[in-house]
Amino acid sequence: MTKCIDFVLAFPQADLDVDVFMELPIVMTVESGHPKGHMLRLNKSISGLKQSSLNWFKLLSGAMQKKERDFTPSQIIPCLFLKKDCAVLTYVDDILIIGKTKRMFNH
Repeated sequence: MTKCIDFVLAFPQADLDVDVFMELPIVMTVESGHPKGHMLRLNKSISGLKQSSLNWFKLLSGAMQKKERDFTPSQIIPCLFLKKDCAVLTYVDDILIIGKTKRMFNH
């Protein structure tokens, strides 16, 4: 049995490990009255940042290895997590779950 999952809002789930600032989009400066060049400090990763994929992978990897899930990352393929009768392959914000029974997909 297999199941694919696409995490639509994966990147904003992960915290940033460095300070990242961005300029307010032009639409926001016009509508809100903020002056052009106003900066925002990001608290979470967003799509387009170089480190977003890595931050998401660290978050997902930590969750997969928690005691209640007990997956072990492959030593050869870091994006492959293994457990008895189940494998999870990750690629950016998508995962493929492969297992013997459908019951595994509900956890």
